[in-house]
Amino acid sequence: MKKLIIYIGMSLITISNLWAQADSVIVQTVNLSLADAISEGLVNNYDIRIAGQNVDISKINNTLENAGMFPTVSSDVAWNHNWSHAMNSNLGTVSPQIKTDFTIFNGFQVWINKSQLEELQHYSEGNAQVVIENTIKDIIVGYFEALLEKQRLEVSEQLATLSKERYDYTISQKELGQAVTYDVLQAQNAWLEDRRTSLDQKNKLQLKLRDLNYIMGVPQEEQTLYNLTETFEAIQKDYILSELLARVNADNSTLKNNYINIIIKQKDVELAKAAYLPSLAGSASLKYTDNYGGAQGIPNFNINGVSGMVGATLSFPIYLGGSRSRSKQIAVINKQIADIETQQMSHSLNNQMMQVYDTYTLQREILELTEEQVTAAQLNLDMSTERYRTGQINSFNLRDVQIQYLDAQNSRLTAIYNLIATNTEIVRLTGGIIDAYSEE
Repeated sequence: MKKLIIYIGMSLITISNLWAQADSVIVQTVNLSLADAISEGLVNNYDIRIAGQNVDISKINNTLENAGMFPTVSSDVAWNHNWSHAMNSNLGTVSPQIKTDFTIFNGFQVWINKSQLEELQHYSEGNAQVVIENTIKDIIVGYFEALLEKQRLEVSEQLATLSKERYDYTISQKELGQAVTYDVLQAQNAWLEDRRTSLDQKNKLQLKLRDLNYIMGVPQEEQTLYNLTETFEAIQKDYILSELLARVNADNSTLKNNYINIIIKQKDVELAKAAYLPSLAGSASLKYTDNYGGAQGIPNFNINGVSGMVGATLSFPIYLGGSRSRSKQIAVINKQIADIETQQMSHSLNNQMMQVYDTYTLQREILELTEEQVTAAQLNLDMSTERYRTGQINSFNLRDVQIQYLDAQNSRLTAIYNLIATNTEIVRLTGGIIDAYSEE
């Protein structure tokens, strides 16, 4: 499994203290870059930690001992004591023993088992890599979702500021006799609505930051307020679909793990075939026996000595009720199922890649349109604000223009986020997300 090393210098994380003058409470705001978030998540994310434990289990199992290579050794002590009232006798035996059983040959099952245990370890490591890739993707998406809400908050606050300026201007006009109470109320309602929108947006940002905390695996008592430092922009790339599909089939971690699963199933077939071969098992023991006793007319006695045994058993399985044949057939079918599942996975991933590519291409065009839309909306807002001040349009016309500006900005921000998320999915599908973000 690829090792991911992300070096995050202490200088990347700075903490600034914001004094809350109302209650003299210090609120810590941590500057959080995308690299910081990924590094934190790779250490604390729950799924990654569980996957790591599963890898440890597979490593523990991957030994020659577990494959059946080495003998088993046991010891026991037997004690028997017989007493007869009629004969007035006591007879006893104490016999400690050490014995071992070992396999000399069992159809190469030891080496097949060891090979399968290695593949199971690779499979577990592959699963861990898939979990890491998915976690990195989730962190990236979660980070930019929060950044999207932050950008939307800035737009809503900008619009609220414009509405406040309009409200103040309308009040001053009323004092000069150039506006009526109705105009003031309209401006006030617009300002209050924009303030409410800004507060709603602030809540959305807080929720997204909490979601990011959870994905990163930050303990609840350690969660803090983040200042996201990444630039909210989409880096557009000119992808070639054929190259992307080739990389999916060669480097996608989920697909590679399916190939390992095929090897594991093939080992099951080999084990089923090995059951048809004869087996040779050996055994040995070393025993010490102590006989003691006594009876009426017979003096007490004590006889002891050491004895040993070495033996071997050669077994030729002839018929076991068809169990070996059934096991072989089932193993072959499971291997065929694994082949079909891998073909299905490859087809699914290729189809998914084509869909993501088409979406990415379309989203690039949408982003260009929304940028033009924002430029036009900004110009229209500036012109309309000036025309409102000169009395050429009324408050309803200006409000419509403000809403259009807000919608245009939100559409542009959404287009940027969609492009970032889609590009992240492309990198994940092609198996390069760890390398792509290990240098962040």
